[in-house]
Amino acid sequence: MITNFKKTTQKDDIKLLVWIVLGFLFVAWLCTPPGNKFLQMCFWGNNTKFWIAKLTNNYQSTEYLFHRNNAVYLAKMYKKKDKALNEMNKAIETLPAYVNEAELNTLYKERAYIKLFAGDHKGALNDFINGGVKSGNVSLNENLTIAMLFKEVGNYREAISYCNNILNTDNTAYAGYACLSEIYNSLGRYDVSLKVWNLAIDRKRNNARAYVDRATVKKQLGDMAGYNEDIKKAKEYLPTIDLDYSIIEETLHPKILTLSIRNA
Repeated sequence: MITNFKKTTQKDDIKLLVWIVLGFLFVAWLCTPPGNKFLQMCFWGNNTKFWIAKLTNNYQSTEYLFHRNNAVYLAKMYKKKDKALNEMNKAIETLPAYVNEAELNTLYKERAYIKLFAGDHKGALNDFINGGVKSGNVSLNENLTIAMLFKEVGNYREAISYCNNILNTDNTAYAGYACLSEIYNSLGRYDVSLKVWNLAIDRKRNNARAYVDRATVKKQLGDMAGYNEDIKKAKEYLPTIDLDYSIIEETLHPKILTLSIRNA
């Protein structure tokens, strides 16, 4: 005679109920923000790692990196600047005094990218100046970014100087001509913008993107025949070219935060 059948059935029912509850909680977790659960788990891992470091009193030299990485996770997960910037502020505050100034400049530049990603152009410009311009460490892409940020705040003179920095380094650089063209377009000087693209194409005949941008300027000037001719030329050089792509839009309104996690 089976005497423990009822107890076994009850245990199985409890296990089933537990699994149902856990499954419900898991689905609920998947449906709640943020959408990127891998980043969220990495964020938890970063905090757990720091908690263990604090328990062992072995965190002073790397505390700033913990806050810096937290800022990157938060910015990528939520694209809201407040919490991410609080973490970046803590990273700057906890940077050990013995660390060289280059690391401080790097933190300012990284905070600038977070502000830019969140749409804070004025704040991003201030941090780029503090972190990159002051140190003299500005890449070609950052010259374009800083130029466009100066344009956004209405300082066209400074904006043009950063566009020229690009062309002084490489007089065929598409970004440099796009930079100048955007400034003159913003001022309504499409005639000057057209000359910019004429020069760009003279220096690099097979630049399909330059033809598309020149076509756009010609359209603004009412030259539809010139527009169609340049679009045709661009497609001859690059049949798959995206006519809607804008390096300026990508620069001022990035859809992806490119900062990566740094290890101690």
